[in-house]
Amino acid sequence: MLEDVELDLQTAGRIVALAGRSLRADSVTRLTGGASSAVFEVGTGDGTSVVVKLYSDLLHWKLQKELYVDRLLRERAVDVPAPEVLAADDSRAVVGQNLLVLTKVDGQMMQTLLDRLEERELVQLNRQIGAILHRLAEVRLDAFGYIGTEGLADPRHETNGDYMRFQFETRLRELVELGGDVELRRSIERHVAERDELFAWPDAASFVHNDCHYGNVLVVHDGREWRVSGLLDYENAVAGDPLLDPAKTHCYATRRSERTLAALVEGDDGLRPEWRETIDLYVLYHLLELWTWFATVGPADPLPALAGDMRRLVS
Repeated sequence: MLEDVELDLQTAGRIVALAGRSLRADSVTRLTGGASSAVFEVGTGDGTSVVVKLYSDLLHWKLQKELYVDRLLRERAVDVPAPEVLAADDSRAVVGQNLLVLTKVDGQMMQTLLDRLEERELVQLNRQIGAILHRLAEVRLDAFGYIGTEGLADPRHETNGDYMRFQFETRLRELVELGGDVELRRSIERHVAERDELFAWPDAASFVHNDCHYGNVLVVHDGREWRVSGLLDYENAVAGDPLLDPAKTHCYATRRSERTLAALVEGDDGLRPEWRETIDLYVLYHLLELWTWFATVGPADPLPALAGDMRRLVS
């Protein structure tokens, strides 16, 4: 259980050394932590900081996936503000846990600023987020599916339709197995089947972050305006339709509008005429996936509201 794991200065110094930095560790600040992972900021002697992520044995694969994604984006020379992996260690010799050392991206979590942002500022930030997602989507992969530790975990889906039908079928089966409403499942199945043609695009799979909500976006104020400084957490990345990303940002946003959604897709020259209907279909998928996640790991409190959102989308 990593919520109880602490990191002292001596151990932090040994971890910093893994990154090839002959610097002392001056401070350790816990950023996040739970049963499966813990994240710390380690301040060093030259005034800079690094981020240390500790993984449980159960989620060791996430460390390997972050390494793969970091390598992939570097090889493709993708210009996005993402943390860089400085070191990885799964020997558990230093701290008793699998760990990554990452560069620290400056900024505040966008989610914490929503009440302070004017509408025009929110639109501008969404425009920047969309540009980052568009650059990620320029990375093409050989098939559609979940990205694992060394590429596609299951490369059998040759088309977006194959992949999305498989994903909906899997999540709908889980919905019922986890105690969800059978009639809701039937309604979603009918709704998706009636819109199956929306899965006909794109022809090739793109890199999709698949977790671009405001809690994973860092922003800074440059004295004139807010600017996106970082996009974090690539552990959910898939190869799929680029519209999956703005759909998730829109779906998870507590402040959203047609203006903020339009900003997310602005500048996409390949935007098809049916993009708005496709976004709604992907929002339905993200809600379904989130329902099954909460039903699996808890808490159960959000489940009724998520089911209500899905019913409204398919009504």
